[in-house]
Amino acid sequence: MLDFFAVLVASLTAFYVRFFGPVYEVFHSYWVPSAIEYLSFGAILGLTYVLIGWSYQHYMTEAAVPLDQEIARIIRGSVLAMGVVMAGIFFYREFSYSRLVFLLTVAFMIPLLIVARAVYQRLRRSLFKRGIGVQRIAVWGSGTEAARLWNNLEGQRAKGFDLVGALGPSPVEGGPSLGDVSALRALWIEHELDAVMLAPSLEDEAKISDVARAAEGTPLELLYVPIAVDVTRSRVQVSEIGGRPVLKLKTLTMVGWGYVTKRILDFAFSALVLIIFSWVYALVALAVYFDSGRPLFYRQRRVGMDGKEFDMIKFRSMRTDAEKKTGAVWAVRGDPRVTRIGKFLRRWSLDEIPQFWSVLRGDMSLVGPRPERPEFVDKFAEHIPNYLDRHRVKAGLTGWAVVNGFRGSDTTIEERTAYDLYYVENWSLWLDLRILLRTAAAVISGKGAM
Repeated sequence: MLDFFAVLVASLTAFYVRFFGPVYEVFHSYWVPSAIEYLSFGAILGLTYVLIGWSYQHYMTEAAVPLDQEIARIIRGSVLAMGVVMAGIFFYREFSYSRLVFLLTVAFMIPLLIVARAVYQRLRRSLFKRGIGVQRIAVWGSGTEAARLWNNLEGQRAKGFDLVGALGPSPVEGGPSLGDVSALRALWIEHELDAVMLAPSLEDEAKISDVARAAEGTPLELLYVPIAVDVTRSRVQVSEIGGRPVLKLKTLTMVGWGYVTKRILDFAFSALVLIIFSWVYALVALAVYFDSGRPLFYRQRRVGMDGKEFDMIKFRSMRTDAEKKTGAVWAVRGDPRVTRIGKFLRRWSLDEIPQFWSVLRGDMSLVGPRPERPEFVDKFAEHIPNYLDRHRVKAGLTGWAVVNGFRGSDTTIEERTAYDLYYVENWSLWLDLRILLRTAAAVISGKGAM
């Protein structure tokens, strides 16, 4: 309903701006049409938008979706809905609609729908906190995965999940047990359960069929967390091979035309930046020279896609003897090795500018996991599961870990790796755009500067 009325308001606003606002002075019209025609247009457009969203199951999600992910859906839905309605209006000859109103409607639709979705999410969170509309969940399992799941679900009521207790023994010490699995039908009624999450250990695997039989005849959802998921951070997908369900534990996301498009955008954007801001590079080079002499650049070996090494170049922001005594070490916030001009360069990320050349050459991308030095890669790969999967994509100037605050010595490499792997498995052009926008905001605010 919020989406429908947001579209309706957008269409009426576009009508009044076109025929009664400042736009009218520029695009004169011999007559002013009735608002009823555009009210009907707005209603049809709103209904079309809702139907498109329904067909893509945008209204079927049970978990809260972050607003920045909703924006992509809103933009796609707005453009598609307008295209469908315009195609239909092409065959409607009894009234001539203003094409400018169509354009203005889309321009107003997107921000109004974003506001409507933000209002809806705030209202939904408020209801969840009061226990209204939450999924009441029981956990079954006795291994470490069940304990991890339990800890993740605790305190998640604001996101729509209410952990009621465990079926059988609790996977965590002191956790409430609702009763034995054999009494699941009675427990479902007594505790008003909506779902049971199955997180079995190796010993529990053979007992899953007992839970399924106990849930027969009830509307309970059974949500299964496979043991194999514990050995991968990849996004698990379900497919069918030979008539049997198969879990894809490791998939390739950056392939085909998506990868080609990403490379084209990397090349075009980096070339544009290098040309337009060439005068800035000259000023930075002079500042580095007069502050601490030569060399102007700092060249460092890094590991990129498929484990291939490349030279990453930055404007030098530290003393020339920064690692003479210590060898390869991480920079820390307030590092005493940073020069006077280096502090300014790091605050505005100007020391990173030469990396656009690496993007242009294809060694790096605008967005991806930040590249590490070979000596660090070998060390981290020994004790961090799936660490080397970061190299399935090109290293980036910025990344998902960076914009989420996981950068530098203030965070752990395990945390950064988890965010990098999320990016690798969930990559999309829209995710890249989100990261670039958040990076621009972080540079302006100085958040994360070293």
